[in-house]
Amino acid sequence: MPKSNLSKLWLNSSRVSIKDKNIIKKMSKKELDIFFNDSLMNFGTAGIRATLGPGTKQFNKFTYTQLAYAYGKFIKNKFKKNLKVVIGHDNRIGSIEYSKLCAEVLSSFGIKAYMFKNNELMPTPIISYTIRELKTCGGIVITASHNPKNYNGFKAYNPDGGQILPDVAKQIEKLMPAPSKILNIKYKPNNKNICFIDKSVIDSYLAKAKCAIIDQKIIKQKKNYPIIFTGHHGTSCKLLPKFLKSLGFNVIPVKEQCYSDPMFTNSPSSNPEFADSFKLSIKYANKYKSKICIGIDPDADRMAVMINHNGKWTLMTGNQMGILYSWYILSNKKFTKTPYIVSSYVSTDLIDNIAKKFKAKVYRTGTGFKWMGNIVTKIGNKEQFVVAFEEAIGALNTTLNRDKDSFTASAAALEIYTKYLGKDMDFIDILEQIIYPEFGYWYGETVSYNFFGILDWKPVVKKRLEQLKTIKLKKVGNFKITKVIWNAKGDCLDWMLSNNSWIRFRVSGTEPKFKVYYNLYAKDKINLDLSVLKAKADIAKLFK
Repeated sequence: MPKSNLSKLWLNSSRVSIKDKNIIKKMSKKELDIFFNDSLMNFGTAGIRATLGPGTKQFNKFTYTQLAYAYGKFIKNKFKKNLKVVIGHDNRIGSIEYSKLCAEVLSSFGIKAYMFKNNELMPTPIISYTIRELKTCGGIVITASHNPKNYNGFKAYNPDGGQILPDVAKQIEKLMPAPSKILNIKYKPNNKNICFIDKSVIDSYLAKAKCAIIDQKIIKQKKNYPIIFTGHHGTSCKLLPKFLKSLGFNVIPVKEQCYSDPMFTNSPSSNPEFADSFKLSIKYANKYKSKICIGIDPDADRMAVMINHNGKWTLMTGNQMGILYSWYILSNKKFTKTPYIVSSYVSTDLIDNIAKKFKAKVYRTGTGFKWMGNIVTKIGNKEQFVVAFEEAIGALNTTLNRDKDSFTASAAALEIYTKYLGKDMDFIDILEQIIYPEFGYWYGETVSYNFFGILDWKPVVKKRLEQLKTIKLKKVGNFKITKVIWNAKGDCLDWMLSNNSWIRFRVSGTEPKFKVYYNLYAKDKINLDLSVLKAKADIAKLFK
């Protein structure tokens, strides 16, 4: 159906609000072409994320009905009986209403939709755990993670508590009513099929999550140093400080950012991957004489740590924390089976050097925890889990669930921090004085080139990637380019360099971003610093 006809359907429908009709009337031709597209919404790296508003390619009650309807049909077709699904949501605009809508749609298929009491917002890792604990057929989380406040999303889960893989996503997409039909999807809610989850499930998660601490004696150890915490108006604001306090940590919440708010009023940046999101936390840290801040994204799957190292506030990257987790756990935990680490192709390979010393395995996946959680489920009890992590600050530190988990990641990080605080060392000291001298002087960074503001951004970004495949460069900084290959499993372009180094390029699957991943080595820190500066300068020229 032509796009102009799709928008007319909405303007002529009695089911579309006057408010939305006025928004449609003010749309430019380009906006109409993009938001009233006759193609289906597609699952990306972590579910589907889109801006809120009218149209077949934005999130609204009609597109949520379309997705829930398809997921409901998929669940009914695949599982036949004992149909149960957990539904949770974050703090975003419409999340409460849309999670209820999804429950009503699923209930019409005879599926029992399990919601948290009073439909309260809930951290994604606890939802993943609940799917496993209640032995349901899957789950839905209404969230856009760390995207800007005008976004929302739809994440679908498997019975193991992990996000669905592309094969299942395609099956669900095939069951989605056509965009031209979504204004009139018929379903009859059955309130008997809408159930509420007992608080004991949350309590059991918080009790079991203590297993993220390797040395359990540390829980009773006196720990007076202050830890500044921000939940960025999201789902971790109440439960995560409660959890960390139960482990004996002295947590001081940033009050202005630790209440639910869909407008993110006091958090201009809610993505803890970026230092800007810690501005208010640092003010608190200075006030309370703290040297460590913990930041959580709105749906509480990602955790980042910022430390005051030698008087300078430094944000720890996902790669650095992954290295620390891998080294500390392998050094301190007793294993009865082969230990294994799971990470993505775009994350640091320094962990391979660490794993080799401890006779551990490293499994590599594409970007996104749907792949990593799937590996953990596949391996089961055949080998012993160490950690799963990706460079974008997400980590899984236990097998209680199958998604990134800010709760257990925070506990594990604070154990390491506490242990070495007594030796007058912080995370950077551990890396520079213990790990790098033994396993290699390494540098890793992810640089994002943003395309926010460009409505149809994907073709622009993909064109840039195509140009990099055929570029005629022989060197990047001091590194020779030894090979340029497309990494199908990692969904990225690999520039393999001399000295076991590499640079990878990838189009984000969830945001309008082009990402450049650096993984560089040198014989010592001085040479490494110089090599990094030169390499980054050469790459920056390509993106001018």
